[in-house]
Amino acid sequence: MIIEQKVNYPPTSLKRHRHTKYGHSYDPSAKDKLEFVNKVELPENLLEGALKATLHFYEKRPKCHYRSGRFSDELKPNAPKYNTSKKDIDNFCKFVLDALNKRFYNDDSQIIELCATKNYTKNKEDGFIYMKFQEIS
Repeated sequence: MIIEQKVNYPPTSLKRHRHTKYGHSYDPSAKDKLEFVNKVELPENLLEGALKATLHFYEKRPKCHYRSGRFSDELKPNAPKYNTSKKDIDNFCKFVLDALNKRFYNDDSQIIELCATKNYTKNKEDGFIYMKFQEIS
């Protein structure tokens, strides 16, 4: 079985769990994870067995990559082709995989292969995430 979908949610990094001075811990990403999951079309049954995950993260280009005036829809000649901004791709992956735990599959430990890319969107489009999950028999 292969499930693929485009989720209109900007790539988000997973934040570390925090601890209070009273010994309690909390997940600062919990609200973001819930928002993300609400935009995902969840399968009727949780995926079981080994999974191959492909994740493509598309971030909106910064305004400084575009020309100005009547050419404001064109990229500058020196605009970078690849997204090497400070946001780490591994944290994007952790966010998605943790958010889908118990909702898409039983546990993210089922994922035995992961392919991920970090890109810029085209034409000033908002950020989104493309996901593909494939059950491996």
